[in-house]
Amino acid sequence: MVAESILNAWVDANILLVVLVAAWIPMRHALARGRLGQAMMGQARAMEWIFIAVIVAPFLARLVFPPVGPQLNLADLLVAQYLNGNLEMSATRFETLLGLRADLTDAFLLQRDGWANAVLALLLLGFTLSAARLCFAALHLRRVLRHAHPWRRFGRLELLISDEVAVPFSTCGLRRRYVVLPVSALGHGRDLHFTLAHEFQHLRQYDLLHEFAVEALRPFFFWNPAFHLCSRQLRELREMACDQAVALRRPIELGGYCRSLIRACGRARPEGSVFVPVGPAVGFVDSTHGTAMNSQLGRRIVALTGCTPSLESQQAWKAIGLLFCVLLALGAVVMQSPTGWSHDRIMLSTIVNLERLDERNASQPSISGMFATIDPVPSTQ
Repeated sequence: MVAESILNAWVDANILLVVLVAAWIPMRHALARGRLGQAMMGQARAMEWIFIAVIVAPFLARLVFPPVGPQLNLADLLVAQYLNGNLEMSATRFETLLGLRADLTDAFLLQRDGWANAVLALLLLGFTLSAARLCFAALHLRRVLRHAHPWRRFGRLELLISDEVAVPFSTCGLRRRYVVLPVSALGHGRDLHFTLAHEFQHLRQYDLLHEFAVEALRPFFFWNPAFHLCSRQLRELREMACDQAVALRRPIELGGYCRSLIRACGRARPEGSVFVPVGPAVGFVDSTHGTAMNSQLGRRIVALTGCTPSLESQQAWKAIGLLFCVLLALGAVVMQSPTGWSHDRIMLSTIVNLERLDERNASQPSISGMFATIDPVPSTQ
């Protein structure tokens, strides 16, 4: 029973991720053309709340609202729509489709079919490879931190200089937080100033905590493109929110900050570069290739040079994020499978039995037809 609940919650989380992508991305693109589109800090906070709600809501719903007794659920809503004549199909087929997920879940848990064995093997293989990749990135990151040279220390925060990296980034351990700078950053005083301001802002926003949580969840959702799309959007919004916070704190230095981003991106892939942070870390720039306006760098500069967002715009995005969280939590409760028999489900079962009875009667020759085929006995008189 526990394994079935965990599996169903995991499936619901994957479904909600797809729903989130289908709803969030078009809405964000539609609002990006107005004044709300410039409120990057509000968008980042809203996306973080929504992402947490998508993952946590299906598991929390089964703890707070266990599927026991009569309660609102999607299956009963579909049955009511069918009985009202809004769905055109046979009752037998509708009941089969309605119970398809429960049948597949049972078959997967019992491992009684070949496809269930193959799916389990693929999931375990993907989980193992994704977890191994995460462990390798963490070990690589730890090696870079151990080989880096200490420069400054402020309480639990350490500034390190490394000749193995080309991109400044920040990360943390169990007791300390680190900002790692490439050797080339020391030769550019203004760029170093902006880099430190950017990385310190990441620490203020607790972006490292969110990045570690996303990376820890990646092996469990490695197969879902919606998870990777959401994590990429969240990472990009965090960078834009960080840029915007620095620009709002020092508006007269906006031009210098944009030029620093461009120069840092140019130095991000020099020959001989060994390490670019891809695991639990947040970097100053993204070194992926792309055209000037389609790359992350281009979008960050466009966001920085746009209109100054108002406080109302930032709060509006937070309100949108809370609304999404409430809707996702409600969806997680509604998606739970019913455990009892409602009046509508009893009526659907009755209709299914009548259909099967009609099919059985139609497959047998009628009694009158049987007597009609018997030749009359000739009279002996």
